[in-house]
Amino acid sequence: MNALEPAAVHAEPAAAAELNASFEAFCREHYLKVQRFLQARCADPDLVQEAVQEAFVTARAKWDDVREFEKPLGWLLTTARYKLMGQLKLRRQNSMTTLDEVPDRLLAAPTNAQEARDLLAEWLRQLPRRQSEILQMSLDGWSDEEIARVLGVAYNTVRTYKRVARQRLRRIAEEAGFRA
Repeated sequence: MNALEPAAVHAEPAAAAELNASFEAFCREHYLKVQRFLQARCADPDLVQEAVQEAFVTARAKWDDVREFEKPLGWLLTTARYKLMGQLKLRRQNSMTTLDEVPDRLLAAPTNAQEARDLLAEWLRQLPRRQSEILQMSLDGWSDEEIARVLGVAYNTVRTYKRVARQRLRRIAEEAGFRA
């Protein structure tokens, strides 16, 4: 037994290092997707950042299991959504923004990709919560089937919500002076 102990001792740090490396790679790849997903629901960047951080901390604590999931990002998005909902409930903050509350600088035509993303995030917050989530996931490349599975809704609901959300976004853009 003593002959096996040194090998086991050396294997544990190697396994821990591999676990840390895989989690770091996962974070680098998906951090912005999770952030954008939550920004579509909440205008407060501090709350979004806090929820993203909490979601990744939770993921790290369970990473040994989570990394084996078919879609660990789906699990993380669900976790991040619950973290944000909890924070919104605690702070009793309304995450919906009316067009009148949107800063004028965001109503001007975007001049770069970041401004366009910020403007889209503002508009997404004006949609009903579920429509906003579904449309943001779709924009991030999720299939309708994957969205339905992650959010726990029917496939046809995803398709309908996407269609209605796009129509509402088109109206919001037109009201802001943009033409399709």
